[in-house]
Amino acid sequence: MSKEKKEKQQVEGSTDLDSAGENHVENNPDQGSNADSPDNTPDEGGGDAPPDKAPRLLTIEEHRENLNVDAPVFAAVMQAQGWGAGKRIPETDFKEAVDAFLKAPMGGK
Repeated sequence: MSKEKKEKQQVEGSTDLDSAGENHVENNPDQGSNADSPDNTPDEGGGDAPPDKAPRLLTIEEHRENLNVDAPVFAAVMQAQGWGAGKRIPETDFKEAVDAFLKAPMGGK
């Protein structure tokens, strides 16, 4: 293998086939993988806001508790929004969904 090709693989990482025809990905050890790093946590915002301004994501169940939403209203909002248990959203989205449900006319018309 040429020196240039080796250098390119080290910089970009590449996929090679071994003698058994299986794919193997080579990563540059200098780039490192932060997958196991505690600092590699998912974004809690849309990615556009600075970390200190990012909306705090809680489960819809936590929002229900914090905002004292009745169980029947909560269940109806979940159904109307297509949310499953454990969904994480910003408080503003939860409040908007509950308000929209409570202000909607009966019968959905």
